[in-house]
Amino acid sequence: MQRCKRIALSLICLSACLLLLSVSAFAEEGQTKRPLKDTPQRVAARATAVSVEHEGDDPAGIRLTFQLKELFNTVSLFKLTDSDSPKINLLISTQPEFASRPEIGSAYAVVWVFAESKGNLQYYLGRQVGVVSDATAVNVARQLAERTDGIAVKYNYLFGK
Repeated sequence: MQRCKRIALSLICLSACLLLLSVSAFAEEGQTKRPLKDTPQRVAARATAVSVEHEGDDPAGIRLTFQLKELFNTVSLFKLTDSDSPKINLLISTQPEFASRPEIGSAYAVVWVFAESKGNLQYYLGRQVGVVSDATAVNVARQLAERTDGIAVKYNYLFGK
């Protein structure tokens, strides 16, 4: 019994010594490092120049193009422009899903190209196809804007900034 008490007491003393050593080492390590200065810096704003060209006369396709242009005009990530400057062009082609009932929905194809200027050859960046209706036009426009932002980030080096 006495022997167990001595072993337990020895273990307690040993663990206390180890604890004191680790605390003192931690305190010395913490004292050598100086805190960083709190100097916030402004993040550079990014507004990608975009242009939207639509081909088609179906109601759902027109609504999709209108929603997309409205989104590009209101979101700070994009600058909707027709100027002769480096930009991403969205070429949208739509047609009725059913020729006899164009109000039901439209099939669309979007091609993203980069244009240095109006006289230069445009560079292919991506494409997407799908179906849109009046009810889904807002969500599809958001998806296309999100994809446009991803393309703008991926090909940011083309803008020479």
